[in-house]
Amino acid sequence: MNRYVPMLFPALLAFAAACSSGSHGASSTPSPAGTSASAASIANGRSIFLTGRDSSGQHIHAQPRALRPDCAACHRPSGAGGVRLPGGAISSDLRYSALVLGQRHPYTLALLERAISTGIDDDGQRLSPVMPRWKLSKRDLHDIAYYVLTRLR
Repeated sequence: MNRYVPMLFPALLAFAAACSSGSHGASSTPSPAGTSASAASIANGRSIFLTGRDSSGQHIHAQPRALRPDCAACHRPSGAGGVRLPGGAISSDLRYSALVLGQRHPYTLALLERAISTGIDDDGQRLSPVMPRWKLSKRDLHDIAYYVLTRLR
């Protein structure tokens, strides 16, 4: 039964994004798995996560300025987190098991977009100020959140 979960997750994300209210932040519905739009979204999200640049090479900025140049520098390329940061903060685990299975209120695409852009978590609480408030286009915000929720295992 567990072998079907990875195949069903993108469809569940699309449903959750469609059902979420505007109070959770802007969100686009993910493209169906296997389409070229989905592949482009994943490639763009991966690029942002690993390099701090979108697939066109545009640098992603944060306000205030981020301590590290990209997501992977704090959360590790695997998304496992555990990196010690200034002020005693430790970067969060961004893998599916931590963001969805390990939460009382599992992250949806819209909730993760909100966390990345505004620093508000799945329970409506402020994230550590060490977490940058990334300034992304709607497309880039969608793509990085989609990548994290569907590819970091």
